[in-house]
Amino acid sequence: MAGRAPLWRKAAVIGSLWAASEIVLGSFLKNAHIPFAGLLLTGIGVAILVAGHRLWPERGLLWRAGLVCAAMKSISPSAVLLSPMVAIFAEGVCAELGVRLLGGNAAGYLLAGGLAMSWGLLHKIGKIYIFYGPESVGAYARGLRKLRDWLGSPGGIWEPLAALLALYLLAGAFAAAIGMRASRRGETVPVKERGSEIFRPRPGAPAGYNSVLILAAHLAAVAALMASGNVRLELAAALSVVYGLLCAIFYRRSSALLGRGGLWAGLAAAGVLAGWLLGDWGSGLRMAARAFALTLGFAAIAQELLNPAVRRGLERAAGQAFFDTLEYAFASLPLVLEALPSGKDMLLRPAASLRTVISRAPCLLERKRRRVYIISGGLGAGKSSLAAALARLLLEKGKKPAGMIAEGFWAGGVRSGFDLLDLSAWARTPLCRRGAGGGTRAGEFGFFEEGLAAGRAALAAKKTAGAAAVFLDEVGFLELDGGGWAPQLAALLGEDGPPLVLVIRDYLLERIISHWRIKPAAVWTVPGTEPEAALAALTARVD
Repeated sequence: MAGRAPLWRKAAVIGSLWAASEIVLGSFLKNAHIPFAGLLLTGIGVAILVAGHRLWPERGLLWRAGLVCAAMKSISPSAVLLSPMVAIFAEGVCAELGVRLLGGNAAGYLLAGGLAMSWGLLHKIGKIYIFYGPESVGAYARGLRKLRDWLGSPGGIWEPLAALLALYLLAGAFAAAIGMRASRRGETVPVKERGSEIFRPRPGAPAGYNSVLILAAHLAAVAALMASGNVRLELAAALSVVYGLLCAIFYRRSSALLGRGGLWAGLAAAGVLAGWLLGDWGSGLRMAARAFALTLGFAAIAQELLNPAVRRGLERAAGQAFFDTLEYAFASLPLVLEALPSGKDMLLRPAASLRTVISRAPCLLERKRRRVYIISGGLGAGKSSLAAALARLLLEKGKKPAGMIAEGFWAGGVRSGFDLLDLSAWARTPLCRRGAGGGTRAGEFGFFEEGLAAGRAALAAKKTAGAAAVFLDEVGFLELDGGGWAPQLAALLGEDGPPLVLVIRDYLLERIISHWRIKPAAVWTVPGTEPEAALAALTARVD
């Protein structure tokens, strides 16, 4: 069965394994303050690609896996996503090139690893050139000559880069050798189940313009900045600063960067150093202003790329197959994270850890996902009433409903609170009240911890197992920000099981579908949907 699976689905599995390793190992490296963390992460990615290709030696697998992993970087909390996304995709392309040149054998895999790892060096050089401009080349050449004169060591300007490139190639070949070793039978690593709590969906798309035209304007502005070398210094610096500040004013991702003092100290130091080496302080100022504007501009572009309008355009351009693959990969991620070795094991026992990861790939390939039905309508339209009626009809048919419904009540014509109804036991718990002082709040409502705990318990696997349908009422702003029932929803969407019935307000429907990449089997609008009709559609799938 696995051999007949579509190539894009196999790429989704390998890409999600790569993305999961970056999440777990990346967190470990950051907390442990281990140097060369980027190289280690790339090495793990190379090893996963090689081991994955040994499992499924198919043409085009590696670049597709790189594309999937790059797209999955969108869940990262990092403010600037474009650079690592480009780097990861390029590493997949380089690995694909190595295998195509020499074949799916030891020589091909060693070349693939070397090429993929060496991209990291080329990527760093390219970033410096893009952010600081052509003057950066001159600054490097003069700085190296000064260093050689001081050390009394003759030579050209390219030998250090060639030596560094050779080291990257060797490191990549070593990572590929680990991947080949992991593809053979041998020791594995015991895994402590983390559960789905480790997975946090990225927050909803921050406030932006939701406009393809605005995105095009940013791209034009960035292109103009990179071509502004002949513009008078005062004008170029002023335009750079104005554009950067506008990005910081209108985009959260850009404004968040303003608080990173270390980033700007390094940028300023680079400008001063370049001005000294070039003997032209104006060139140093031009480089610093350009880097300031491009840093904030790329952050704004990254935010605009999250807009639903832009995403729909990308879907049309890339084709449905890729976005179906991406949906599958995101759904697989919580399950991959649950059984991934610790960051320490991945660092100290890479072959055994990778063998543990790759052994799960065939199971992930054949994994099925539950169907999702949505009840949608305006405030007070009767969404919860339809969900409750559907649950009672299931009971009358001898079928077990599970999950929870938030039943609201009114006081003086105003919605004053909600109680949580656990459908597996029909037990009621106070959930929230208007004006209550709970630590978790949504608008004017404060949530009680006992109600939140009851909801988490109602959505747990031990209560939803064997149910005819699982209800979640409702998914809203709190979940889009990663709170409320977001962890439980991510777990439910990431595994097979009984159908899931979600209650969503109409004005949040498109945003929530896009956020969790849901492909609903049906959307039942309220008013306008009878419980019996919904039951017929639901039970047809269940039976």
